[in-house]
Amino acid sequence: MGRIDDAIRTLEGITDGTERALQVTGLISTLFKIKGVILVVTNQLAFHCYTNTGSEKPAVEMAAFVGKLAPRTILEVMRGQLYAKGSLYHWTVAGIPLRLHPDTVIVHRRLCRDFVTDHGVVKLLPVEEIAADCILAAVYPIPDPEAHARAHRLLVNALAEAFQIDWAVLQSLCDRPEYRVGEELARMRVAAKKDVDALGAARDPVGQAAQVAPEGASPTQGAHPPSSSPSEAAIDTLHLGSG
Repeated sequence: MGRIDDAIRTLEGITDGTERALQVTGLISTLFKIKGVILVVTNQLAFHCYTNTGSEKPAVEMAAFVGKLAPRTILEVMRGQLYAKGSLYHWTVAGIPLRLHPDTVIVHRRLCRDFVTDHGVVKLLPVEEIAADCILAAVYPIPDPEAHARAHRLLVNALAEAFQIDWAVLQSLCDRPEYRVGEELARMRVAAKKDVDALGAARDPVGQAAQVAPEGASPTQGAHPPSSSPSEAAIDTLHLGSG
């Protein structure tokens, strides 16, 4: 228990909120893995990990990827080991709001990436699925500038090879009947490519499906500080492996 207490004190001393949130997920992932439950990070924090950005009010959402989030297991870890404040699915750890979900829909589970933190390995929702959601939200039912900016940032980082992306999978997701934004992907990719070309950051693997690292490949350790613009995020890369 002493080691967990020390880890919590270390987390509370991290001034950057997004970095603290990421390290919190590492500790939580480790403790649940010991109980036979593998969690996956979704939504806001997963986006910031891929784009190397930050949030003024970071929050964490995690869902069961392998195993079951039984109520007794949740309480044993969150209240018994972490002394977190909250109840069952909503908690606060080291000042970071956390929401646990019993499960989540992941179309391409093999494309989840692992990211190494100081306190354990964090599994991230596939960037292809995050990008498809952002592209849809950017144009439907009416244009949304914020969602468009998020999608653009993801595509810039992908084209600059800040992380591996399977373009064929992204296209297939955007072409699905419930999305129907394949043409929007093409247009947004052209716009993102112009930014990357202006930066001279990387070649564009048009028509190529980026290969996910083999099972068991070691991801790069540690997180990078947030960047202030998509171009800077493309330079300060975040390398991820496959989970």
